Amino acid sequence: MKFGRSTLTMAAALALGSVAAPVAAQSPEPPIWVVEDEDSTIYMVGTVHMMRDGVDWESPELTAILEEVDEVWLELDSFEPPANIGTLIMQSGVSPERPLSSLLSEDEMSQLETILAGHQVPLESFDALRPWFAYLQISALMLMEAGFDPQGGIDLHIKGRADEMGIPVNGFETFEEQFEVLAGMPEDVQLDVLRETIVEYDEAREDLVVQLESWIDGDLAGLEAETAEIAQEMEVFYEELFVNRNHGFADGIEDILGGEGNALVAVGLGHYVGPDSIPTLLEDRGYSVERR
Repeated sequence: MKFGRSTLTMAAALALGSVAAPVAAQSPEPPIWVVEDEDSTIYMVGTVHMMRDGVDWESPELTAILEEVDEVWLELDSFEPPANIGTLIMQSGVSPERPLSSLLSEDEMSQLETILAGHQVPLESFDALRPWFAYLQISALMLMEAGFDPQGGIDLHIKGRADEMGIPVNGFETFEEQFEVLAGMPEDVQLDVLRETIVEYDEAREDLVVQLESWIDGDLAGLEAETAEIAQEMEVFYEELFVNRNHGFADGIEDILGGEGNALVAVGLGHYVGPDSIPTLLEDRGYSVERR
């Protein structure tokens, strides 16, 4: 079965912040969606969680929006790992009784070893990881290999700007909730994603750059197509990582609309595309959503 490679890699960002944005060659025009009622306006923008120094991604419109909003809502409630992160990893990310070497073929293990060797990571240190957690680690290695900085993401930038301006920053989810989403997927689904990431490692890195360059230029056609492909061919993964969480984000946005004032919602780019995107769900609930 063939899945959308760059979307699988991008999915890591929706869980633990592992996606990068490439250098834009022209004035940035990333899409912005707007939903409003009588006394509230919500601006919605996609984020990626790793960034290369010097990337010009912030459009003049987004800069102006940050000047007028009363609050900011990000994907996570905090960028600091929780105090129990070690316990979380041991409980949901490690499975010594079912090592990867017992789940993957010899050829897949050999390809994994080659990837890890390029980062001076011993295969033995990966063998006890559960497939979902190994997938996240490999995705992160892929992006750091391309020179992206996990401390330079768009969400961190927006939070920093909001803090400087005294704008309250809120979060829709927690680290624990995101861990639960991925760790709770059936093992066969986790393995499908891991296998695809291993086999398509080099191509995925190249595809991701193309997709994100297109996003900065305001073109989501390629990402839309790949997300639709995952929705069709990898139902459980899509339902858990996209659909269920998109409903949660839409619920949160409705709650914000129940108040007054202007807000900026900035969550992972993958939540704004596909047949069950946040804008689509809001329109299904009777709201008018404008894309700018």
